[in-house]
Formats: sequence, C-alpha cells, structure tokens
Amino acid sequence: MRLIFAFVALFSVYEAWSCEIKLPETIFIADSTNRDWNFIQQNCQRPQLRELQNILQDQSGTVAVSHIQAAISRDIRLVASEENIKIQNLNQIIRQTFSEAENASIMLQSPFQGSLVYLAAGSEYVLHCHPCQFNGEELMRLHVKTAQGESVDYNFPAKFSRLVSAYKLRRHLPAFSDKLTREMFEEAKVPMASYGQYLTDLSQISLYKTNKSLRAGDVLRTQDLVPLTLVRAGDRVELIFENAHVRLKAQAMSRQSGGIGDRVEVWNQANGKKYRGTVIEQNRVVVEL
Repeated sequence: MRLIFAFVALFSVYEAWSCEIKLPETIFIADSTNRDWNFIQQNCQRPQLRELQNILQDQSGTVAVSHIQAAISRDIRLVASEENIKIQNLNQIIRQTFSEAENASIMLQSPFQGSLVYLAAGSEYVLHCHPCQFNGEELMRLHVKTAQGESVDYNFPAKFSRLVSAYKLRRHLPAFSDKLTREMFEEAKVPMASYGQYLTDLSQISLYKTNKSLRAGDVLRTQDLVPLTLVRAGDRVELIFENAHVRLKAQAMSRQSGGIGDRVEVWNQANGKKYRGTVIEQNRVVVEL
C-alpha cells in the first residue's frame, strides 16, 4: 500500500510540472501578437505557452525568473541559466534608437514569425529601418551577432502613425461646466489619424462649456464642448468690417443669438442695412469685405 501511495505522489509531482519551458537570458517582445512564441519547451500545450506570453508582455527590464514563476500556473515549470532575465520591449527600443519615432504610435505586425527572439549571452544587436520616415509602413530589421561571430537578421513590418498634441483633464468636470481654463488640462499625445476628433488648441477654451460629464484623465474631444452664447438677439454688438487692407468698426444690433464661429444676422441702424457676420468674441461680430 505504501508503494502505491509513493507512486501516486511521484506521479502527481510529475503531472504538476508536466510543461517545462526554457527561458533565454534576453527576450525581445512586442506589445501584441496573434501567434504563440516558439519557446524551447517540453510537453507544453498552446494555452500554457499563451499564458506565459501574456505574463511576459506586461514585463520590462531585468525580471527575476522566480517572479514570473509565481505569476503563472503550477503546471508550468520555468528553466533558466540565470536567476534574472532581460525583457526588451520593441516599441521602446525603436523610440530610443530613432528620434524620429518618438512622436509616433507603433504597431508591429507579426514580428519575428512569432513575436519572440531570444539571445544568448554576449550577443549584440543593431536595429535598422527602411525607408525610415516613421509615418506609414516601415520595414524593420533586427541584426543580431552572436558571441561566436554568427549573424542572423529578423525582419518585420511596422506601421507608424504620427502623434499630435491634445489635452486631457486634470480633474472631473460636471456637464455644462463653463469658466474653463488652461490650468484644468495637461498635454497628451493622440494619433494624427484622429486629428479633428480632439481639441488641439486651448487658446479659446474659455469660450466653450462642456456638454456632458467628463472624468479626470479623459482626452478632450471637440464633440465634448458647445460654444457659450456670446451674442444674444436684441443686444448691441460691435460690428467689424475687414479685409486684407481695411478694418472699419460700427455699432449694430444682433438679430440672432450665437457662439464663437457662428454666423448671425445683424442690423446696422446707421445705414439701415443688414449683414451676416461671424461671432469672434463677446458682443463682437466680423464681416469680411
């Protein structure tokens, strides 16, 4: 009976460590992938490799193997020649290598035929690109030279999108908040492809109010704002006539209400004429000649 229990215990230990994965000293990872990484492994199934992949994608820099082991299932055993491994994020490396890529979002497309390259001790690498415009499609090449003098190239496509400045909220704002100031926001970066969705100029922010509740950290969109009413029907306004050479001022009465940028009709009592102009400030309308 004791032999049976001993056999069961040994079998249980074997089953608990049925999947064994060897970790290299250095790993290059991408932010996302749709393939399993080609670890050196024994008796592992695809879900187990995927689990380790998900854990490593959240790591960067020098990481203890024991830390990774504690984060994964008990049926996966990690083997490494060192207590710590180095995890390199490709997006960060690209930005550090090429200053032109600092203000761009990066999407790596199936890098390294599985999203992983591991380097032996003493290996060196150099990153190249073509055509190096960092706006649109680029072909990236990671040139690796081993300590033994052997060389290998890893090619992978990458898609870059220029980033532009936008602004996110420092604190919560209720719906219909007015008296907006620059101090309520801090700069954020958004893809150029989304330019127009986000407010990129705060010079006239005081002329708007929010049309819904906004949370701290939200990036301000143009659709989150509505103009304040700067001109009301029946109010007297300053009427400005201008072109490239002339700028004249007159007094008029607004026949419509409107906010910044709105076109309103005004009546010049001095000559009895009506004009359509653009609201530019509080009780100020400009008519282009």
